[in-house]
Amino acid sequence: MSGAAPAYQHVAALYEGEDGFVERTLPFVRDAIAAEEPVLVMTGRAKGRRLAAELNGGADAVEFRDMTDEGRNPACILPIWRDFADRHAGRPVRGVGEPVWPARSPAELGECERHEALLNVAFDDEPPLRLMCPYDTATLRHDAIEGALRTHPYLLEGDCAVDNLEYLAPGLAPSTLEGALAPAPPSAAVVSISSAELRDLRAFVAERAAAAGLEANRCSDLALAAHELVTNTIRHAAGVGTLSTWSDPASVFCEVRDGGHIAEPLVGRSLPRPDDHRGRGLWIVNHLCDLVQIRSLPTGNVVRLRMDLDL
Repeated sequence: MSGAAPAYQHVAALYEGEDGFVERTLPFVRDAIAAEEPVLVMTGRAKGRRLAAELNGGADAVEFRDMTDEGRNPACILPIWRDFADRHAGRPVRGVGEPVWPARSPAELGECERHEALLNVAFDDEPPLRLMCPYDTATLRHDAIEGALRTHPYLLEGDCAVDNLEYLAPGLAPSTLEGALAPAPPSAAVVSISSAELRDLRAFVAERAAAAGLEANRCSDLALAAHELVTNTIRHAAGVGTLSTWSDPASVFCEVRDGGHIAEPLVGRSLPRPDDHRGRGLWIVNHLCDLVQIRSLPTGNVVRLRMDLDL
């Protein structure tokens, strides 16, 4: 990378195995501690503990968070970085964020790539944030590594961040709201939003989720999330749309389709102001569900929710 470092630096760090993770991240975190820069590390618990041990007493200066918990829904990761930067406004800050691990499903990988791309939209003109995203080439699928290369302006080579020639800037990359979702199965139960009361739609979702084996409190969360989506359809798409639910052995799904249009790529990832009700529903939905997929297509909006049965 030539010239002065940019205020926002989003770097992909490719590594192999846990030892490689420590080798790539340890100098970056040590430099932050030495410079008295706030640093947040979000990765799995085992890697976080290993990195903390290698800091030889310096771990108290680092904020550690479990990515596999807080970042289970990739749409919830960006708000954590925003909150971290805001808490230290006016100061250079650093972060290590590992959003992808081998157990991620193909749907989750797609949302992780969207998350990484949206970071470049959210922080492009912000105060100094140096964010390193490690990717394990020994365990991750090839398409996950390809996604990392598409979404990071810089690559870590040795101890230096260099320009990534495979990076697709926001103006060149496909919209994060594009991309068809796999169709719902023929067994999905579908109701018309315009022909049902909100309370009946909530009950419909909760009953289907309970029948699939979802715990009671999570049935309520899914019903509330569906309520927020349907409310958006009523407000912004004349109340015309459909609500579908289905399940598989691992998860319960709920999907709302309508003829509306979403123009803001960061919708649901930025906490709305107290006086701004737009986007609040999708913010709530993202923090209730295990996975949220938002698409705005020429035919209208599609928002798909997933709640997993193993939690």
